[in-house]
Amino acid sequence: MAGNLELVNSFEVTSSTSSFDVDNVFSADYDVYCLSLTNFETVGTTQTRIYLRFIDSTGTVITGSTYDYAYLRMDSIRAFEETKNTNTTAGFDYNLIDKSPTGAGLISYIYNPYNASSYTFSNWQNVSVWQAGTLETRGTKGIGVEKTAQSIRGFQIYEINTRPFDKGRVSVYGVK
Repeated sequence: MAGNLELVNSFEVTSSTSSFDVDNVFSADYDVYCLSLTNFETVGTTQTRIYLRFIDSTGTVITGSTYDYAYLRMDSIRAFEETKNTNTTAGFDYNLIDKSPTGAGLISYIYNPYNASSYTFSNWQNVSVWQAGTLETRGTKGIGVEKTAQSIRGFQIYEINTRPFDKGRVSVYGVK
């Protein structure tokens, strides 16, 4: 992988929504994409986690039991912890936590999403701040796969505690 990034699409999250689709960003132009989530915040004070699911070539969010992922959670005041999940419908658990008034950020690489004869793989790393009695920093490094050989054209970002996104920036880059 060479490493030159070319911007495909970028936008600000400004509406109060618990999920949003980033569609028609993957194409035959690139084999590898870089997804950047920056300054993500949600409404309210209860912590929540951010997930990613893919959108297939028909524009449908893939919600079948086809996602596997694993990550290492690295908390600043607790022991590191490994988590894995197979055959889940939830997509990739980015373990990206937002607890007001802090924000969160993530970089994820997505491999071969548009290739209809390959699984779609991903790896990511992120950082967030949350509070469970004491203000704590959390970093996560993860890997995942969506196990259907089909063309993927986009993705959905959503959170699990019905706390709408308040702000953030999503950028998708092709890697040359």
